[in-house]
Amino acid sequence: MKKIIIALFCISIIGLNQSAAFSYKETEAKGYEIVQLFASKQFDKISKQVDSIYQSSYPSYVLEKDWAELLGTYGQFQHAKPVNYEVSPYYHFIAFKLQFEFLPYIFNISFNSSGKIIYISFMAAHKIYVAPDYCDVSKFLESKITVVNGMYDLPGILSISNTPGKKPLVIILPEAGPTDKDGSYEENKPYKDLAWGIASKGFAVFRYEKRSNNYGIFLLKDKAAYEKFTPREDLLDDLYKIIDSLKTLPEINPEKIFILGHGQGGMLAPLVAKERNEIAGIIMMGANAKRTQEMMIDQYKYLSKVTPEKKGEYDTQTKNAIRSMDKKLNPLTEHHLMPYDVQATYWIWLNQYPHLDISKKLNKPQFVMHGERDYQANLENYELWKRTLEKNKKATVKLYPRLNHLFYPGDAQSTYSEYYLKSNIPENIINDISSWLSNQ
Repeated sequence: MKKIIIALFCISIIGLNQSAAFSYKETEAKGYEIVQLFASKQFDKISKQVDSIYQSSYPSYVLEKDWAELLGTYGQFQHAKPVNYEVSPYYHFIAFKLQFEFLPYIFNISFNSSGKIIYISFMAAHKIYVAPDYCDVSKFLESKITVVNGMYDLPGILSISNTPGKKPLVIILPEAGPTDKDGSYEENKPYKDLAWGIASKGFAVFRYEKRSNNYGIFLLKDKAAYEKFTPREDLLDDLYKIIDSLKTLPEINPEKIFILGHGQGGMLAPLVAKERNEIAGIIMMGANAKRTQEMMIDQYKYLSKVTPEKKGEYDTQTKNAIRSMDKKLNPLTEHHLMPYDVQATYWIWLNQYPHLDISKKLNKPQFVMHGERDYQANLENYELWKRTLEKNKKATVKLYPRLNHLFYPGDAQSTYSEYYLKSNIPENIINDISSWLSNQ
């Protein structure tokens, strides 16, 4: 079976990509028509709708063979649901999740501006990202936006509701490390779940590639020269440039900008809300309340029990974490003596960051969301958030049973390897976030 990757059309920061060829509803209807022709085995009718340039790629006997292979492997076809939609001046692309008797499969199809088929493919749903059912691709559009901050290009995607009027904007502030825009663990993409789910509820959501994910070679050069590197250079400087850029978009309500921080991004969110007046509220998912290095030591202690074969590695990292908390830490301390070989300046900054005090005094809405099975920011962090914010009338703290650090459900002891088991963020998380946003 043919597998072709379709790229999103890249646009500028000044506007959203629109194509007047035909609407989403028309694209969906044409897609459903082709699905039903497959189901009724009318392959000649499908082939006749293929653009003349591509007819040699999709003869009826090839379509018949592919469909027969699917039925023979996955059982009888039951129903279809749209799970992706992309539009450009050159094509309208829609993907359907086809539910068969045993497993689902993904059907991709693109039409040109004349409504002719220019692309067809089938993909195994268990091997690729598939949007959960709460994502309604008929209710939002996606556009590529690159924000430039000095020498750094920050490619991102704006998922925006197609409802009328200016939309509240949610910016996803990612976890520590070279995290991509989707927060990917192979085909698992929790930030994409969040973006599509929240956009389906009437909001705009922006997710982006961290500087460390695209410019690692430059950061290594700075590291070798012992240049200053802190969470400001890692996250905050780029985030503030993104805020300045996106709040000017005509589709965005500049008075309703929210930060959704995950992990370290959540821990930094109170500072963002303090420093940026236009931030209307913050959401902290799996954020540590304890000092970062204390949280790391807790992780190593837990993992030494769960994966004892790596205890030596965890003991070394524990020693580095303890060393990095020294109040007299020299900023020129050798990298290999610091956690994950990250510059001493990073840890000195974190040692001086009073995130609990900032959060406690913050006069803006806060929503702390914590997974019961989160071993990276364990339940001690949840309890500390509760105590810190118990008198802050604008703060909500909520614990979610069975969820891990990615907010994926499970029952066994959580480990890093669990993040690669195919999953999606549960619908109740999307509903809680959307309800909280709507109430601000």
